[in-house]
Amino acid sequence: MDNNKNSASGDDSANPPAAASPPPEAAAERASLDRKTRRAFQVLIIQRGRNPGVKGWEMRRYLGKDYKKILEVLSEDVKPLGLEVHQVPGLEGTDDSTRFLLRFRDPPTLSEAETAGFRIDDLAVLAATIALVNSKQGRISRKELESFLKGKFPRWRIDYSVDRYIKRGYLDQDDKDLVRIGWRTRAEIDERSLMTLILAQGTKTDAKK
Repeated sequence: MDNNKNSASGDDSANPPAAASPPPEAAAERASLDRKTRRAFQVLIIQRGRNPGVKGWEMRRYLGKDYKKILEVLSEDVKPLGLEVHQVPGLEGTDDSTRFLLRFRDPPTLSEAETAGFRIDDLAVLAATIALVNSKQGRISRKELESFLKGKFPRWRIDYSVDRYIKRGYLDQDDKDLVRIGWRTRAEIDERSLMTLILAQGTKTDAKK
């Protein structure tokens, strides 16, 4: 009898009871969240026009009113890939005008930026422009900007770089020729890291001389 009891006891320890399945409602809610998270990822990686990202009102249309919660889940899901969901406030300051996009969690190195088509000289023009615009309460005339940059870069480089950054959304120029920081700079660029990279590159260049 004792042997049978011990044997039965051993069988119980070797085969623990299976974990309880989640309630049907919870399983359905999780499945719905997974579907919406995949949908959010698909929406964000599809390029729409010249500017990357999707505005809040579009996200609400695609995902429903709880789209912010879904984007928070997605941001955690893509974290192991070195990505994050970033939001850029719109000019109106509303949820509908806010733009959401995927970006790298850590800023790219200079070599990675050059691989993407940005020369160090072009990045230096952007860094100098950002510093000047920020020192002028967020805007400066195109003429004053060019005058400032003339002392640092060739004229052809200034025209090419500034026009290129305006076209790509990193700078913004209105009908009064006032230049501001573009929404894409605030979305994609860590301004402090950019300055550090440019200064580090300049130090290396001076050392070679």
